[in-house]
This record gives sequence, C-alpha cells and structure tokens, in this order.
Amino acid sequence: MNNSNKSANLKEKLKQALTSTVKVISEDFKKNNKNNESKNDLNFFEIDKLNTKGDFIKARADSDSAALKKKFSNNDIFKRNTPRNSSCKTLYTIAEKIRYESLGGNMLKGIRKNFKNNYAEMINLKKKDKLSTKEDVSVNEAFELYMIKNFHEVELNSLTSKMLNFWEND
Repeated sequence: MNNSNKSANLKEKLKQALTSTVKVISEDFKKNNKNNESKNDLNFFEIDKLNTKGDFIKARADSDSAALKKKFSNNDIFKRNTPRNSSCKTLYTIAEKIRYESLGGNMLKGIRKNFKNNYAEMINLKKKDKLSTKEDVSVNEAFELYMIKNFHEVELNSLTSKMLNFWEND
C-alpha cells in the first residue's frame, strides 16, 4: 500500500470515528433521516484539510461541539429567544455554544480535554498588531475569551489577558 492510499485510508477511518462519536454523544442513532439531516450535520470539517496536530484537535472539538449542540440545544427555543440586535445575537450565540459545551465537558472528561486543548490552541494562535485601547478588541472577542476562561478553565496568555482586561469590567 503506497503512502497516498495509507493516507486516504487513515482519513476515512478518522472520519468514521468522528462520525460515530458524534452519533453516540448526540444520541442520534437513526440510520437515515428523511431529509438526510443527520448526514449533513456531520459535515462540519473537511477531512482533507487535516494536516497538523492543531487541525486534528480542532476537528475533534468541532465534532464534540456539533454533537453536544444536537443533544443539549433546542433550535426552536434558541430562535425564539434570539435578540434582534446583531451584536447581542452574536453574544447570545457564543453563550449558547459555551453552555452546551460545558454540559458535555462536565459529563465526559475526554470532551472537556478536547475543548480545553482546542481553545488553548486558539488562544496561542491569536495575534494582534495593535492593542492599546478598548477599541482594538471587539466585545465579541472579549466575551468569548471571558466564557472560555471561566467555563472551560483555559488559561489565557498575556495577549488574550490584555484583550479581556479592556472589557472585563463591562
């Protein structure tokens, strides 16, 4: 078996493993949904773009998040309570995502570890050319950092701490 066949085989096995994990976590064991909804829900990452350890960490966290959204979030309730203001809508969406991820992380240590690793990676990749005032950091970015720090217990680095500090009192 040559390297490209090995790689394709490995990627297919990874896709099957992540798909199975999503089904188990979300408790969605239906083989075929009328609208193929279950199959489409699992297309949240592109298997061919998994080239680094960070890509793999993100794929695992994204698959866990998608499964937990399916398990713990009710789309009708979410839509009914969604604020009309676009800024508030974004904060509401971030809070909902962290809520269902926290529920899953409290249930299973592996999920908590996947989120912690993914958010730590995300924090370490953050770059800001200019960071001197509150206007240099969006409220959405600061709110997400606040939620990650407090609900996923991810340690912020000096840059992200500074970003959060501009908004923390608000």
